[in-house]
Amino acid sequence: MRPSIGVETMRILLHPKHRGRGERGIALFLAILLLLILTVMGVALMFTASIEQTLSATETKISKIFYAADSGIEYGTGMLNNTIAYNGGLMPVGVSSNYPTVTTPDMAVTVSQPVLLGYSILPGDQIQSSGKGYGTSQIVENVYALTSTANSTNIQASKTIDADVGIYPKTLSIPTP
Repeated sequence: MRPSIGVETMRILLHPKHRGRGERGIALFLAILLLLILTVMGVALMFTASIEQTLSATETKISKIFYAADSGIEYGTGMLNNTIAYNGGLMPVGVSSNYPTVTTPDMAVTVSQPVLLGYSILPGDQIQSSGKGYGTSQIVENVYALTSTANSTNIQASKTIDADVGIYPKTLSIPTP
């Protein structure tokens, strides 16, 4: 049979004087330390999430303006394919804007005047021998230098793309401005 301890004896054992000196307030200290560590981790996580959101928004802006400038190159190529006298200029609002239904464009895309770099006869094409190159029905690929610049004040970005484009098939002729 175990000896029973009285209530008075328990009070004496649990009294702060009878506890070890190293144990005073250790639970409170550990709780505060744990809260401090969790707070620092929470603030760091919020800071990281904020930075990631900013980087994502910047990447979206850069992508939009890049693809707008790229569409200028494609537009210029299409115009050169349809008419040899294309002189560049602003793209129409519905083509250069992310939102074609708005009346004021969110982006302005400008295509520079194309520069004819030269022409080439592609392998397999028939060569016309009439003593002179121009004025014949010779089929060639004309190579042009195009520059497209996209600007947007809404997203505060700008991008310029230079490209050499080949237009085929074209008859050999001197372009008129």
